[in-house]
Amino acid sequence: MLVTTPPPLLAAATPDDWITTHLARYYQQHHSNSEGPSTASWVTIREVLADDAAHLRRVHAGLLADESVTASAAAKWVTSWYPGVLAGAVGFTLAMASAGLLVDGSTVRLRLHPDGWIDQVDPVGAVVVVAAGHPWAGLKDVRVVPDEDQVARLAAIALANAAEPLVQACRSLARVGRTSLWAEVADGFGLPMLMQPDAPVDRGAVRRLQWGLRAEGAPWRRVPDLRIAENGCHSDYLGRKAGCCLAYQCPAEDIDPQSLDDRSRAFEERFPTLPNEPRYCSTCSLRELSDCEARQAFWLRSEREARCSTAATG
Repeated sequence: MLVTTPPPLLAAATPDDWITTHLARYYQQHHSNSEGPSTASWVTIREVLADDAAHLRRVHAGLLADESVTASAAAKWVTSWYPGVLAGAVGFTLAMASAGLLVDGSTVRLRLHPDGWIDQVDPVGAVVVVAAGHPWAGLKDVRVVPDEDQVARLAAIALANAAEPLVQACRSLARVGRTSLWAEVADGFGLPMLMQPDAPVDRGAVRRLQWGLRAEGAPWRRVPDLRIAENGCHSDYLGRKAGCCLAYQCPAEDIDPQSLDDRSRAFEERFPTLPNEPRYCSTCSLRELSDCEARQAFWLRSEREARCSTAATG
């Protein structure tokens, strides 16, 4: 029986080429203000966890220096910044390259932003696994398995093994449950394409991520929602997190409408915050799914309109 595997949504000749182009660009889009490679500081998971996770404790304490941040919220943010960002690398690769990045917790490197969070992942030592029929099948050091379901499962389990000690360390930072922290990792893995207007849209990407999220043996109990929806003349990825970052526990910053640009003002007018209403994020599990999707669709549409306007005047 001939096995056919759809080509990657973002193509590259080899896994190394893919990592240095598409995965690097993914992080650049997320962290456009990050320090350049010449000043980057890289750490391993072992270094992050050394001396009873002293590094993570310093980051957590730095967040608590702002007295408006609760200990539990800070612990959730550290989780999303460390194992959550690692999960994003694995999820984005699975979705866009149709490949499993079997990260090795003993060798993977994390790039530190000066403010303490991770802004890039270098999957040193990771095994790459693909389904039969993938363009990388047959390349040296690429493992081939029968189908994409198995690729997704292997990627998810390898991620869980690498992330486990980080999650355990984050759990010791505050009174926050294991299930709550693993939800942040599941969100990183399952929602890497949200608010990414340039990401190729394909149902196969959603299917691969869902397979990984529901893999037997995965440690997360809650998984995010993700689907494709029409947004004007475009299709978009829309979704809702499985967890909550608890940012709503922090006092809301007063916003001067006059300080907003046109796009931000339009968003505030379309989705006004009512008095005493918690300020949940636009992907928060505490919002109705339809509310999350409406906010994301509005932002994506306004982003495209702004680009068109810039192109027309440029």
